[in-house]
Amino acid sequence: MRDPVDLIRLYCYDGDAAAFREFYRSQSPRLWKFLVARGCLPEDAYDLVSEAFIRFVQTVCRDPRAPRAFLYRIAINLRIDSLRRARARPTEPLPEEIADVTDGLAREEAAYLRELVGRLPEREQNLLLLRYWIGLNHREVAQALDLPEGTVRRQCAEAIAKLRQHWSKDETRSTG
Repeated sequence: MRDPVDLIRLYCYDGDAAAFREFYRSQSPRLWKFLVARGCLPEDAYDLVSEAFIRFVQTVCRDPRAPRAFLYRIAINLRIDSLRRARARPTEPLPEEIADVTDGLAREEAAYLRELVGRLPEREQNLLLLRYWIGLNHREVAQALDLPEGTVRRQCAEAIAKLRQHWSKDETRSTG
C-alpha cells in the first residue's frame, strides 16, 4: 500500500482518480471502525464516512500534507455534530472491533482493556484510538484533534499511565 500523503498528492496535483480510490479503500474501513468505536451506530457511521469523504475531497487539495489527520478531524467534527443533533445519546462500551489492538491478550484481558479504555474521558479515548488503533503518529493526531503535538504526547502518556494503574490495581483479573 502506498503512503496516503503520496496518494493525495497524486490526486491533487495530477488529477489521478485511481490514487484517490486507493486512498479511499485504505482509509474508509478504519474510519468507519473508529466512528463505531466512538459510539456511532454502524449505519450512522457509514453516513458519516461518506460525508467526511465528501468534505475531504472538497478541501484537501488546499493543503495535502496530512490527509489522514485532516480526514479524521472532519469525521470527529461530524460525529460531534451528529451527537448534538441527537441530543447526545449515551455511548456504548468499546466494541470488539478494536481487537487488533488487543492481539496477544487473552479474551478476558482484551475485554477488560476495552472496558478500561471505555472508562476514560472521551478526549483520552480519541487520543488512544487514533494513535494506537488507527495508527496515526503524534503529529497526525495533533492535527486531527487541533492540539499541540506535545500535548498529544503528554496526554497519551497520561492515559496509558491511567490504564496501567487500573490494570495493576485489579487483583481479580488473571495475570495470564
